[in-house]
Amino acid sequence: MKFLFLPLMILLFVFGACNKSDREETQIPKRTIDTNDKNYREVVPVSRLKFDIQLNPDSVNVTHFATLKTTFGDIKIALFGEDAPKTVKNFVTLARQGYFNNTLIHRIAKNFLIQMGDGTTRYPSKKNEWGKGGKSIYGGYFQDEINPNSPIYRVGYTFGTVAMANSGPNKNLSQFFICLDEARDLDKKYTIFGKVVDGFDVINKIEDQEIIPFKFDSLDGTPKKPIVIFRVIVKENKKNSTRENN
Repeated sequence: MKFLFLPLMILLFVFGACNKSDREETQIPKRTIDTNDKNYREVVPVSRLKFDIQLNPDSVNVTHFATLKTTFGDIKIALFGEDAPKTVKNFVTLARQGYFNNTLIHRIAKNFLIQMGDGTTRYPSKKNEWGKGGKSIYGGYFQDEINPNSPIYRVGYTFGTVAMANSGPNKNLSQFFICLDEARDLDKKYTIFGKVVDGFDVINKIEDQEIIPFKFDSLDGTPKKPIVIFRVIVKENKKNSTRENN
């Protein structure tokens, strides 16, 4: 998939994060959508959702569950701590530290993805930096965890897939995205570390919100009204522990 580079002003909002002064933008491309397709803005109803990977709460692959408490309700995510141990450890630790509390979902790309995980978004005065913030527990960028032989990557980026946003190879911090649709053509350069297991109606509501487009008539932009992640609650898989981390 060829990358499309956005104008400089647009880059203030999109993916990418760095906790250094020379922050970089993500290289995740915008998705091309055929606006002549009468269904291009259709919200996928829950009854049509199909999973390529069956998630069993007792599966050894699922090490944690994370619940995002948002403006529109809860989104529950199964985390793949065996496939992406460093990524999941980073996410879980930041969640327990409250890093994601009161941050915003700052990008909605219709029929593609929603982006979040930037601590800068809790500060309206720093709006020009939204999409460029982030941190990690490793003191800076950490490596991708991509295994082409894993069933997760054979399936690819499907509805409900949770993956890291990055500003290049091995440049991960805290920003991540949730796929809103099939995106099998997306280059497998973004660490998949989870899958939504509940809260699909919430995701649909978020996608359906009005946006301030990054360019005229674009389906990719910043939510017109703030969509807040109030808190992220993490539970270990019951197979290992029932302890809840508040």
